[in-house]
Amino acid sequence: MNALDLSQAVFIQNQQIKTDSKIVADVFNKRHEQVLRKIESLDCPNEFSQHNFMLANYIDEQGKPRPMYEMTKDGWMFLVMGFTGEKAAQIKIAFINAFNAMATLLQNQQITQQQGIAVGSKVRLNSGSPELTINRLISNAEGLLESVEVTWFSNRLHKSTLSIHAVVSAPALQNNELQQFWQSIYEYGLDKLNHSKYSHLIAINLVHISKVIPSFEKNHELTNLLKNSAVPYPKFIKCGQVWSGLETKNVKCWVFENNSQALLTTSGA
Repeated sequence: MNALDLSQAVFIQNQQIKTDSKIVADVFNKRHEQVLRKIESLDCPNEFSQHNFMLANYIDEQGKPRPMYEMTKDGWMFLVMGFTGEKAAQIKIAFINAFNAMATLLQNQQITQQQGIAVGSKVRLNSGSPELTINRLISNAEGLLESVEVTWFSNRLHKSTLSIHAVVSAPALQNNELQQFWQSIYEYGLDKLNHSKYSHLIAINLVHISKVIPSFEKNHELTNLLKNSAVPYPKFIKCGQVWSGLETKNVKCWVFENNSQALLTTSGA
């Protein structure tokens, strides 16, 4: 490994950035046994040692397991502070740069995973909007994801750059909206809204719902949302005339599969 190119010297494990004693020995041109003894003789509190040095194994050239230590950045700094000399100083700086670069990568991964975004994914504005497509992820001078370039089509193709925190995954937002919808239905009383005479089905009339639950006004967005309702929420089946068990006449309804998982998910939210 090139001592001044340490991009492979650190790694992410369980949302922590680490290196190990084998890598340290290799980069600083020391025997691994020497580094192991140095770690085991460090004069630091047990709590610090347990949190920042983790005993592990590697497989040697003979296929046998051998001990090594994985360590956090804090553990690494405690270990190498005694390594002196001009060359050691250069290696330390390169190591610190590698740790910082990996920290940026981890933070970017956490942002994209939490928000469910990537190039090509569908998103919406947090405040609500039609679906947008992420065209590009944009980082700032420090390498942290800062904004996204999005495109959408409305008569013509549009393009805009937005803060990465201004958008949310369209499927994630949709699931949240579905949860709110079905939770409101169950809280109001499904028996008061369900026109179906069959226990395995839910048949609801959106005009009726918009009157008794004003927050769900019948509109294009609501109908599109309900078309995509699926497990763990009641699964959309069809939209059509249903002989109502509430009004004893035909009523135009949205029909869903009634499942206990949906009831438990929404009412327990």
